Amino acid sequence: MIESGLGTGASFFAPQVGAWSAEVVNDLRERYNDRPDVSGDAFIVKLERQLKGAPDSTILLAAELLTVHALPLANLTQESKRRRIETVLGWMQHSPTLPSEVVEAFAEGSWHGGQGAHQHIWRWLAHLVEFLQHWWELEELQRQKALNDPWEWRNAVRATEVLPSLRECLLYFGFPHHFLPIINVDDKQRILKSFSDEAARSGDQDRDLFELTLRLQERHGGYFDYYASPYVEQWRPDRDRSTRRAWLVRPRRPQGGEDALVERWRREGFVSLAATHLGVVEPGSDRHQVAAAVEEGYQHTDYAQRLQLTTEYHIFLTRMASDDVVVTIVDGQVWIGQVTGDATYSDSDEGRLRRPTEWADQSFDVDQLPAPLAADIDQQGAVVDLTGALDALLSLVEAEDQAEPHDEAPALQFEVDVPSLRSANAELAMRLHIEQEWLQESLDVLQDRQQVIFYGPPGTGKTYLARALARHVTDPDAVRLVQFHPSYTYEDFFEGYRPVSGADGTVGFQLQPGPLRQIASEARDDPGRPYVLIVDEINRANLAKVFGELYYLLEYRRDSVRLQYSPGESFTLPPNVFVVGTMNTADRSIALVDAAIRRRFAFIELHPDEPPVRDLLRNWLHANHKDLDRAFLLDALNDAIGAEDRDFKIGPSYLMTADTEREGGLARIWEYSILPLLQEHYYGRLGRDQVRARYGLASIQARIAAQIEQKIRDDSLPGQGTDDPDSARGPSDEA
Repeated sequence: MIESGLGTGASFFAPQVGAWSAEVVNDLRERYNDRPDVSGDAFIVKLERQLKGAPDSTILLAAELLTVHALPLANLTQESKRRRIETVLGWMQHSPTLPSEVVEAFAEGSWHGGQGAHQHIWRWLAHLVEFLQHWWELEELQRQKALNDPWEWRNAVRATEVLPSLRECLLYFGFPHHFLPIINVDDKQRILKSFSDEAARSGDQDRDLFELTLRLQERHGGYFDYYASPYVEQWRPDRDRSTRRAWLVRPRRPQGGEDALVERWRREGFVSLAATHLGVVEPGSDRHQVAAAVEEGYQHTDYAQRLQLTTEYHIFLTRMASDDVVVTIVDGQVWIGQVTGDATYSDSDEGRLRRPTEWADQSFDVDQLPAPLAADIDQQGAVVDLTGALDALLSLVEAEDQAEPHDEAPALQFEVDVPSLRSANAELAMRLHIEQEWLQESLDVLQDRQQVIFYGPPGTGKTYLARALARHVTDPDAVRLVQFHPSYTYEDFFEGYRPVSGADGTVGFQLQPGPLRQIASEARDDPGRPYVLIVDEINRANLAKVFGELYYLLEYRRDSVRLQYSPGESFTLPPNVFVVGTMNTADRSIALVDAAIRRRFAFIELHPDEPPVRDLLRNWLHANHKDLDRAFLLDALNDAIGAEDRDFKIGPSYLMTADTEREGGLARIWEYSILPLLQEHYYGRLGRDQVRARYGLASIQARIAAQIEQKIRDDSLPGQGTDDPDSARGPSDEA
């Protein structure tokens, strides 16, 4: 396409049309470059307006130039590329068919396009038109030399001020055997520096890279990829490039408005920190070197501020790198850019420490962002790590390119929401011996509130139900269970320092994550899957001490908090983390639970007098083809306890074990499980003998026998009989 267009001016899509000729280029410049559309519409919508009424040849040129733009992009889908070009071709009166070889080539890609290739597509096209205009202003002899000599070609490309990404793209397209498919100039410099022993240096970067590549190809037997392992580690060893990183940089000026500073960042293409007293610290310096410079230059500030400045400057100088995403926020608008080079120093009062950055033209209202991203951006600090939100940010950046042609604005297609929980089904209901409708209602509450507590007396199956529901809605590896107790702490639950053995046998302390931090980390990396944290006996710990600052996140899921042991880091609770607690009301009534925890959780009661617990034992006995003796015993026991001691009533799980089937098993359960529990409940009110006399197995059986006798006497009276044979049914003699 480049060869035919720049050689003869002929179109690649329709060779009989001179779409690349000087006349057509000038017409496109007049319609597009000289008449910019500054509306907030999508690029393709504005381009259609600008080309309305244009000759087919002009529209065809625009389509082929956009093809040049799209072909090398590995992060733009084949369908998006095809749709865009066919949309532009559709504006012609007589449009050609997109060649099949072009459609096939759209599936490939040479590099990952950044801001210059996506949000700056309008500028990319305008600069390419300017290059073409300059091309046709050259003498024919110069053009022929440029088409046959890579270094003359480079002179022609460099003669026009264009985006760096476009310049490198044109060099590679013109002579792919002489220029590398690398659009990041900083990467080229690092490669040359790291492989300096392999070839002599002439001072001409492109020639030196060409000679270096030839030598390495000869040594390694053919094609050589600088971005493949183990070569990439030689020139980029200090950074894991399996993923990019993202950073929030806040504008801070001692005088003047922050909005003016951000406007200058965007207009001049950089991002900066004040660094007024920092001195000159080389990019790539370690934290100790940065800290020493901060200590020397900022002695007039508090030590806490010096620690914060050290973190911020170290990130900006060393951890941040080309191709990273950078974000800033001003006046409720979020702006996104891409770092394009190393840190440098400037004499400007707008910020001495700078990094070149390509900023997107589209801003986003912070109130329209999804909860996790909005919370991340709300973190405090001048420089904040946002890598956890990188995917969401990239979706914003690339939304305009992936959108349908007439979308007015990029669609927030990456919206991260609370994942839908699996509905209760008949199988779950049968397995738990609980009505399906009740189970679904509980799951609906969990879906809406994300934090629930099952509460009730002992033996009502709270923990069993919590685990069963958790494993129903997600995979077993996404479920964690912890049990609170009076000595449980924040350090146990979230994070704290733990002793560790060093290699030399010494013992030190290391910050270790607890179950909440671990499950939050896993959930953040897997946002589409529910993660469930079960907190058994949640009321037995000092909740304010255990949760600490995380208490806030239980109520405000969209927000973030600073951490006790990681003050430089903000933490958010991912929306796909569900917390299910259990609480024994015999230990502490719900009315006595901290109002703060009651506000943050939905409470679902499991009580022997109410469904589903009331019918649980009978359902289980029926399902296992057993008589109902145990159900009658439990009913009689709880009737004896009475409504006044409602929280002391006993749940059915004690009688749903295999032990009750063994000889003497029921008596042992009563003696060693149920009676000790009741003695504890009635401590100070009833003595041991009184509890046994009132609630012992023999007493309850005698109570049932008396009730049966009374029932028989009542039924024998005239007019008191019943047609229902089950109404007089009682436990068998074995009870």
